[in-house]
Amino acid sequence: MAGIYLVRHGQAGFGKLNYDQLSDTGHLQGELVGKSLALRGIEAGMVVHGAMQRHRETMQGAQKHWHTFGPVSEMAGFNEFDSDDVIACAYPQFKNKAVLGAWILAQPNKRKAFQELFANAVERWTSGNHDSDYLESWTTFTGRVTAALEELLTRAEGKHVVVFTSGGPITAIAQQCLGLTHDKAFDMNWTLLNGGITQLLYNSKGKVSLASFNEQQHLAQAGKHFLTYR
Repeated sequence: MAGIYLVRHGQAGFGKLNYDQLSDTGHLQGELVGKSLALRGIEAGMVVHGAMQRHRETMQGAQKHWHTFGPVSEMAGFNEFDSDDVIACAYPQFKNKAVLGAWILAQPNKRKAFQELFANAVERWTSGNHDSDYLESWTTFTGRVTAALEELLTRAEGKHVVVFTSGGPITAIAQQCLGLTHDKAFDMNWTLLNGGITQLLYNSKGKVSLASFNEQQHLAQAGKHFLTYR
């Protein structure tokens, strides 16, 4: 069996004008991923990244220390869901991102306040009760990720693959592998660390199994400050 290694991007620019760019910590987390892949001796027949800036930057950081890989390609199917839309549908007063930003800045604990708001918005999104409200419903999102994984399997040719992506696609794939309900899947999602590595195993018949989830030793060994969730 061969492995598909799903890497969640490094810490993004929370509170910045461009959230999609990595923070200084995020860039270093990308390098830690590369050191871990090199230490494991992973020889990837191909590397894939989503179409988002934070995916590419995490990959570039990893490639500073990890060099045994084949062709690199972009697959937008591994992009994160539109969190702005998910929030705006649940909280119409925050359709203007500037209004949301001002609200976050006014909160005593900015990260906690945003997390609570976001968790409520995601619960509404994944419930399936308001699918027509969204640009991409949860069902449509998971279908898009599943299609990307199926395409990847046809191209992988039995070789190891490393995919630089986001927490949402990793959650969708884990849900598929484990047969989880939507709420249980997102219980897992909240635990995903920036720079964490999830391993899938697949065979020639296209069967995919979850071998490990959210590996983080490479982050923890480098220091507690590298254990970030957003």
